Amino acid sequence: MNHVNRRRLPVWLFAIAVAFLLAMGALAHPASAKTALPARPEPARLMTDLAGMLGRSAVDDIESQLVLLWQDTGVQFAVVTVPDLGGDTIDNYSVRLFEAWGIGEAGKDNGLLLLIASEEREMKFETGYGLEGELPDSFLGKVIDQALVPKFKAGDPAAGIKASITMVSDRLKGRAGEGPGSDESSDSIGEIAAVIVFLVVVMVIMAISNRRRGPRGKGPGSGSGSGGGGGTWRTPMTLPKSTGGWGGSSGGRSGGSSSGGFGGFGGGRSGGGGAKGGW
Repeated sequence: MNHVNRRRLPVWLFAIAVAFLLAMGALAHPASAKTALPARPEPARLMTDLAGMLGRSAVDDIESQLVLLWQDTGVQFAVVTVPDLGGDTIDNYSVRLFEAWGIGEAGKDNGLLLLIASEEREMKFETGYGLEGELPDSFLGKVIDQALVPKFKAGDPAAGIKASITMVSDRLKGRAGEGPGSDESSDSIGEIAAVIVFLVVVMVIMAISNRRRGPRGKGPGSGSGSGGGGGTWRTPMTLPKSTGGWGGSSGGRSGGSSSGGFGGFGGGRSGGGGAKGGW
């Protein structure tokens, strides 16, 4: 009997080893890796409502808000709703989607993703490497708790998304001059301000000079006034008339900031940070 058990022992060990290897294989290749990701939208958009949670007008309004944020700060903030996660976790799904779409600019990694899963009733912020310092997890957690969750629970997801964009925008307002084409705009503003200050100073000096100058004669030899005023005849300084250059510069800047929509994702990478919640 002992002899038979000794022969069967290796078989049991073999079965255990096979089971262990299968378990390790499942861990190395989880079912979530097989979950298909949605294709990147064409034409490029920042608001993608795959779950059909929003109306068309709400989608367009949010898209405009996100494009304006991108133009002002350079940050590519993408909002994506999906029907479900296909068995994946929202943490893993958000990283995979972020990397697959390349949210943010290559080298800057200034992308931000808000992923919303309708069936699981979960949401997750995923931040790019370049934004982890400016949009820390603690702040994004507040955005979820204060802006998103209350509105989602009230049945108004569009209002929650808009409120979250406003909070992020307010956080980034100190980063003026990093939007597309903003360097040129900032330079133009600085030049215009310098010219205005210069002209104001010149006008003040002219006004003071005219007050101190006193009455003037009508020309050389006519100075019957005090002590031969003709000898101190002065020609007042005149300024060249504006040719409308300021208006043209301002108009060009305004046109540049409002023209067109989102240009497309640039190959940003996820930093692995963010915050999540549910409703």
